[in-house]
Amino acid sequence: MSKTLRLIHRWLAPVFIVVMIAVISTQGNAVGLILQRIQQVMVVIFALTGLYLFTYPLWVKSRRAKQRVNAARQARS
Repeated sequence: MSKTLRLIHRWLAPVFIVVMIAVISTQGNAVGLILQRIQQVMVVIFALTGLYLFTYPLWVKSRRAKQRVNAARQARS
């Protein structure tokens, strides 16, 4: 799942830049309003995937540390 989200996040960046340029160039038009909605959805997707990609390594690291502590406790018993 992490690889898929990383791929989505990576490939959405150039598309986001193109949409941003299109929004700037079509301000005030009906097309510009539609592109702004698309841009807003893309920002939410970026925020969610970026947050996941940022916190996932920290979560895995803390989970491994807990597993080591539990294994050490079981070895002592």
